[in-house]
Amino acid sequence: MRLLNNMQKVFPIKGYEEFCSFLYTAWSEGWLDEYSDEHFLIRAIEGRLDMFAGKEQLIANDLNLQGIIHADGSADMAAFHLNFCINFSRRMQFLSQKFGRDQIRRFMTDQMSAGKKHYEEDIFFQALSEVSVLSFQAGMHPWFQMTYEPAMKEGGSKKNPEARLEGLLRCRVDDGNETERDRKVIINVEVKAPRFPHDRHEAEKIMIPTVLLTDSGRRKVKTFCEERDLRYLDPRVMKLKDFINSAAEKFKIPGENEFNLLYINWSYRDFPSNSFLEAWSLMTNDKNGILTHPKVAAEIGISADAFQKITAVIVYTESLEGLMFGDLRYIWQRTGAGPRFRMWVLDEKLREAERADRSNVLWGCTGMNPGDSLTQMAMADFKAKTGEELEDAVELGNELTELISENIKNGE
Repeated sequence: MRLLNNMQKVFPIKGYEEFCSFLYTAWSEGWLDEYSDEHFLIRAIEGRLDMFAGKEQLIANDLNLQGIIHADGSADMAAFHLNFCINFSRRMQFLSQKFGRDQIRRFMTDQMSAGKKHYEEDIFFQALSEVSVLSFQAGMHPWFQMTYEPAMKEGGSKKNPEARLEGLLRCRVDDGNETERDRKVIINVEVKAPRFPHDRHEAEKIMIPTVLLTDSGRRKVKTFCEERDLRYLDPRVMKLKDFINSAAEKFKIPGENEFNLLYINWSYRDFPSNSFLEAWSLMTNDKNGILTHPKVAAEIGISADAFQKITAVIVYTESLEGLMFGDLRYIWQRTGAGPRFRMWVLDEKLREAERADRSNVLWGCTGMNPGDSLTQMAMADFKAKTGEELEDAVELGNELTELISENIKNGE
């Protein structure tokens, strides 16, 4: 708990009280008094945020459009502090206007505090992911009703999604009529963010399978990696299972023109830039993807309800500038594998209708189209720099791909 004296009550970002009006109010009214001194937000406000979980990965993900990343790979943290605080304040002010001051105040004092004196930065990033996604979705359309943590089920269940948004959306659905018209649309939003790995793998070669292996195949691949000084990482498929099941517990089966959206911030540090492709292949690969093969889903413990309740899963990877501006639209940056997100629609009929443009209701709600499935055997970083190392990496990658292909778990 932060016990503040009168001097410490003075808002540290002098001259920017108007630009940070929400934060200024939260600071002055004591909403942040129980935050740890080591809390990300407190350190940002006080201009002492030098290091935080995932910083190196977020820098590596960035296009550096704002010029805050130096040639040596370090970041201009003074600029980051100020920009983060101004934009975070604006986002929270916006959410306060849309969802209600009392709701957002409680969010600030409870969830955003991330354990208070038992502060955990990963919990803070989960809350920050909610801010980014909800402000994006709330700003997508002039919704006439927005509810924070709506009660979805009878009996006073506290397992509720982050938000419900209701409004009239001019769109078409796959009903044989190509004419767009105003329809009442409801979207329910749940946001998940896994813990950041705290191993940076700066020098070691690493790989992670992105399809499911047989038990014996996993042992073979691990042995292959050990013999080649390559660190094997287990695919985080059980984390995806937990996220999907948790969302299914919070959603109900959607009604007509109602859509349940699960956002997953897959900002892992292992593979900067395109980290989300790990989750995307595990979910959608044509061999044993957990969202494309219900038998595999059942075997690993995914609830059958999930396929009825969840309309779409959106997985994405954050960047430093996206974090600094609190703006989910930075995931649309087009480098490498393209935009740093993918959306999978679980209902095959709706997925194909959206892809063929017979329906555009999901596009109208999210600005996203369903992505293509991805079958990749693994993600790897062999730390190759020289020409000879690159040649060796290609050969190693081919051997690894062949070995994994021979030991894939049957998805039929």
